[in-house]
Amino acid sequence: MMWKTFLMLLCSAAADEFLSLKRGISARCLLQGWADDAQESDIVKAAQDCFTRNEVQTSNLGELQGTLGVATGCVASNLDAKWGWRPELAGSGSNTGGPYDVYGEGLTLVGVETPSGSWQFMLRKPSASQGGASHVAVTVHSYHRGDATPQQETDLIHFADSCFSKEDVDTSNLGSLQFSLLKNVDCVLQKCLEAWGFKPEFADSGSDNGGPYDAYGLGATVIGVESPSGKWEFVLRLKN
Repeated sequence: MMWKTFLMLLCSAAADEFLSLKRGISARCLLQGWADDAQESDIVKAAQDCFTRNEVQTSNLGELQGTLGVATGCVASNLDAKWGWRPELAGSGSNTGGPYDVYGEGLTLVGVETPSGSWQFMLRKPSASQGGASHVAVTVHSYHRGDATPQQETDLIHFADSCFSKEDVDTSNLGSLQFSLLKNVDCVLQKCLEAWGFKPEFADSGSDNGGPYDAYGLGATVIGVESPSGKWEFVLRLKN
């Protein structure tokens, strides 16, 4: 029985790796966990696509955490669009090199090799009790329009309202705060891609510092969100 359980945790041979010559990035399943073979394949392909389009930057810890959060948030958003539900990110960071089976069958673990390093992230299937719809009361402000057109500014306000009202920023600890805030910002970026055909460059996010908001540069677009957990802001650049 233990051997059978161990086999269930291993990744299927048919979908354990998705390689691309583009930018030297490869994604592979390290631990299948809860995912079936089709889901495993979807996760690996989403990881390949998202880490190719969202390069992990390692010049400093803040940039690493932010860019890795955007890449993994992109994976969750892509899977949500494909499946109609969103897996939870249980953790991410540098690839530990194993052993991976210590994480157990409740987690699906994916590794991604990129020019900037070797990364891994863990996904958890949400419990049935979390399936009900929820709504968080938020207020969204455009603090600095920057290079955004009036229509894009209006769109960003609607996108932020939609994304941040689904799930509030989790302030229980620093890691949860960073992940949940970045997940909501990535949701906004995905909506930009769907509506405009491109994703603005993500520049920064965090607690609303109260301005001056033009300090990010004349071209930067600064959006603020007030929610029950606090006041937040994120900064986008719509032109290179």
